[in-house]
Amino acid sequence: MAMVNLLVSGFRQLRAQARNAGRDDAGRLRRKLIRKEIGIAIVMLGAMAVFLDAARGVAFLAA
Repeated sequence: MAMVNLLVSGFRQLRAQARNAGRDDAGRLRRKLIRKEIGIAIVMLGAMAVFLDAARGVAFLAA
C-alpha cells in the first residue's frame, strides 16, 4: 500500500509542477511523466510475475 501512496503522490507532484510551469517546462515535464509511467509499468509487471510464481507455489502445496 505504501508503494501505491508513493506513486500517487509522485503524480500529484508532477501535476502541480505542470500547472505552475511555464510553456518551456511543459515538454520536460511531459517527458518526465512518460518516464515515470514506463517505470511504473515495469514495476507492476515484475510484481505480477512474483505473485504468479507465489500462487503456483501455494497451489502445489494445496494439491
